[in-house]
Amino acid sequence: MKMFLLMLGLSSFLFSEVLKISFSRSSSEPYVYIDKRQLTGGVLKELMDALSKQSGIKMEYVLVSKRNQEKELIDGNIDGACLLNQNDFFNATKFQWSSVLYVEEDVLIVRKEDASNLHNITSLYGHKVGTIQSHSYPHLDPYFHNNSIQRVDNKKLSNNINQLRFGVIDAVVDTKLAVGHCIQKKNMQDKLIVSNKTIDTQDLHCAFRKDMDISLERINSALFILKEKGVINKILQKYKASL
Repeated sequence: MKMFLLMLGLSSFLFSEVLKISFSRSSSEPYVYIDKRQLTGGVLKELMDALSKQSGIKMEYVLVSKRNQEKELIDGNIDGACLLNQNDFFNATKFQWSSVLYVEEDVLIVRKEDASNLHNITSLYGHKVGTIQSHSYPHLDPYFHNNSIQRVDNKKLSNNINQLRFGVIDAVVDTKLAVGHCIQKKNMQDKLIVSNKTIDTQDLHCAFRKDMDISLERINSALFILKEKGVINKILQKYKASL
């Protein structure tokens, strides 16, 4: 009994500090898996769980719409939002940003019959490209802004894939990880082609409140160890689909 109480007390001590981390329904699988408003798995949860284990900080996952993440951080209702590029927030300087979690690749998806014509940014001129609402595309944004390429926003990758399949849009740009998972899940490897060329790359971070009690240095130190041990890469490889 004494040993049990000691272990219980030690556990409470180790996880006395809590970070409230947001997750969103509009995030694609395999980044999040949600069941009854609970984050049950995916890249986000596994990365944050690994960070929790390494740092001794408990993670509490809070369901927040993606468009409200920035406001919820400012209002102090959550402590952090992860798997973000700094361009994803209008007021990025209001937050403190973690070191890079990993580098994300954006790739181009087209119908099989269009693969020879649509294969890079230049070939997309005058075409409709499916994108994710509120997401930034640093290399493509100039072309979206001058209307060389028409941006068509959707909340989810699966919606973009459906519109591509039925000819509503001409191509889709999304992350290599999400695209591989979605095409494999929908069994559309024979209908859609994923370009081997990387359209864009983005450094992904966590954004945290500047006034949170836990130091950013402590979080970054834990992330450094996770990267050195290959933990983050192992998580990403777990969710990588073969196309």
